[in-house]
Amino acid sequence: MLSRSSSLFDPGYLPDRLLHREQELSTLSKLIPSGDFAQPVNILVHGSFGIGRTTLLRFFGVHQLGCCRQPLVTFRMKSASEIVWDTLTALVGSPAPSDPLPELWSSLKRILRKAETPIVFILDDVDQNSVETYCKYLAICKELGIPSMSTAPRYFQRLLPATISQHLDYSLELQPYSDHELLDIIADRVSAAFPVPLDPSTVEFVADLICLLDYQRPATAIELLRMLYPIVGEYSNLTADQIRQTCLSSGTLHYDFWSDHMAGVSNLDAPAVLLLQAAGEYFLNNPGRLYVSKPCLFSQYGQVCERTGFSPSSGQFPRALNELLFQDLLLRSRYSPDNYFTLLPAQNCVEVVELLLGDAEEC
Repeated sequence: MLSRSSSLFDPGYLPDRLLHREQELSTLSKLIPSGDFAQPVNILVHGSFGIGRTTLLRFFGVHQLGCCRQPLVTFRMKSASEIVWDTLTALVGSPAPSDPLPELWSSLKRILRKAETPIVFILDDVDQNSVETYCKYLAICKELGIPSMSTAPRYFQRLLPATISQHLDYSLELQPYSDHELLDIIADRVSAAFPVPLDPSTVEFVADLICLLDYQRPATAIELLRMLYPIVGEYSNLTADQIRQTCLSSGTLHYDFWSDHMAGVSNLDAPAVLLLQAAGEYFLNNPGRLYVSKPCLFSQYGQVCERTGFSPSSGQFPRALNELLFQDLLLRSRYSPDNYFTLLPAQNCVEVVELLLGDAEEC
């Protein structure tokens, strides 16, 4: 039995449910009815990297085409010889001979003609360097009556020569998930993977970060959850700063607060600086909080202004809030618009304010 962590660390993991792809699965079912290959088709599924193209096809194969062999052949960054060799190895179940390419093609056709069990190819991650090989696979599938399902990057179809249209029967573009759809996917993966249930607000916070930093890609969500997984083993729940620090150290999210925002920070006006201080103090004094509500932020802002002797005029709070939002120093939750969060650890917020106020006093 696979451990719960396999849903994060096993590259071959498939969820029990494929959320929010019901329409795409229905389309595939109509194109390749289970066990009925009277009119085999070549299907191309394309979309942004990490959006779940391969997962869609593998899930469909497992749940709808169980009576068929489904060799998955990866094309990306491989030569024609490597691709055909991998295909032969997958079909035979043992390493294929290292023959010249023409002989490999001949062996492939011979094995496919003799196959007793129906075959549906999954041609995965076709790229611009393997277009010629891909076209030949589609032609062979048409010739021998074998359905195929392929994955490729968005706009890949534009790279294909016009002659291939006679072999490619259907093109399906995967659209990005909406914010709430991504939240469902992350919540489902968390419940499958984490030994300690996370608070719903924690799951929402992780989803907010993914929506903000890497446009609705489940692959990035899995990477962040994978980095958070060891921490959950030590704590009953994740703290806000643990999530922020993990997010900032991620190699995929490519988010560098200092290089991206320090120029803007130095130009903040006084009300915005005090509001940043208010937000930093709130999160510093409430380490368990992931979000601060707008009314609470307004109250905290009033306390900071009173303590510093600053008398805000009417309308300065919303202007200061908009300025921090514009600079990405505060961020609005996509799920609860009256809630705000920050990527910068609370202590750093306070340090930035002290730095700005110190520079102002020197001037």
